Order: sequence, then structure tokens, then C-alpha cells
Amino acid sequence: MKIHSFITVLSALALLSPPLHAEYRNWSNTEGVALEAELVKVVGANVTLRLRSGKLTTFAESKLCPADREFAKSNTPKPQDDAKSALPANRKAKWLTRMEKAQEEAKATGLPILVLFTGTSWCPYCIKLEKAVFSEKAFKSFADQNLVLMIADFEPGGETKSRELKKLAEEYGVKGFPTYFLIDAAGTHLAKGGYHDGINPESFADWVKQSAPKTKDTQASATK
Repeated sequence: MKIHSFITVLSALALLSPPLHAEYRNWSNTEGVALEAELVKVVGANVTLRLRSGKLTTFAESKLCPADREFAKSNTPKPQDDAKSALPANRKAKWLTRMEKAQEEAKATGLPILVLFTGTSWCPYCIKLEKAVFSEKAFKSFADQNLVLMIADFEPGGETKSRELKKLAEEYGVKGFPTYFLIDAAGTHLAKGGYHDGINPESFADWVKQSAPKTKDTQASATK
């Protein structure tokens, strides 16, 4: 990428400004153009940043100012392959109800998080999704070795007394139920989905494997 193209991209993306994330910082290129972003990874000579809009963008490390190059080298997130490969064979994935706990488990295990926004007591399609996928033994077996589970269960009409869940739904832009997201431990959105005819544990597992970051060890798929 040429320098003038880098400047154009930085200037345009800097206009996308959701609320600051605790881990976001100012990044600037060799020309002094700055933006707010969070370090995601460094692969070879490329640095991937997550903008405040949630979008990922990759730049050549050489285009960053010296201070940012040094920051990227010293703060590169550690690979989580070893954590995932060390998962106990008898691990049982449980539905958590707080994002903080889900992210802690994701960091410890190296697994992505399935964030489910649902209404299990009143939403027809939520109930169908639960019956077709989440209650099935095949899904549970797959989740044990491949997912951290987090559920946000809302009351009729999408209401909730939980400020945390209400804020989470707003941050994720949830417009209907069920809606689910696959994210990593840092909160990066990897994929989004919902109920559709024909969905089952096998197709759901395929969606996860296609959306999740590739690791050295590919976990076994769901079994009937």
C-alpha cells in the first residue's frame, strides 16, 4: 500500500467514531495521520488493528510511526493455540450470563465466544433454535471443545431489567431475536447469525469452523 493510500484510508476511517474502548489508543503513520484503534495481531510485517467501528484493517508495519512499531512488537497478543490444544477432554461448556466471565474463559481456553441474544420463554424462533440446535447432544459435544457459551435471555418484547444485557444488546445492534454472534476474547466480531429453516448442529458447527480463526489444531466436528 502506498503512503498516500494509507493516509486516505486512515483519514476516512477516523470519521467512524463509536465510544472509546478501554484498550484503544492513538495510532499514527509516518506522516502523522492518526486514528483510534486497538491492536489485534502482528503477522510478519503486517499489523492488524480494530477500529472503533469494530472493523479490522491491516497495514504494513513500516507505515507506522516508530513509537507505534515498537508498541506493536512489545504488545502483540500471544497465540492461543497452545491453550486450545490443552483443553481437557472432559470439558463441559456451560452457558454463562456475563460477558466478563465469558471473555475470561475465552482467554484461558483460546476458544471463540458464542453470544446468544434470545427469549427462551416467549420467542417462537428462539424456541425453535433451542430445539433444533442448542438442546441437541451433537451441539453440546461440539461446544465442549470449540466454544465458550454466553446467553443473554430477554423477557417478552425484548425487555430486560438487567442494565448489562440492555447495554450489550445496544452495543451489538440487536434488532430481533434470536440473534447470535461469534466473537473472540478481545470482543472482535467474527460472524453473525440467526434462525433459519434447516439449521441443525452440523450446519451450526460448520458455521463456527468457517468463522473462527484457524488454529494449529482443528477440533473434531459435531457427532450425531
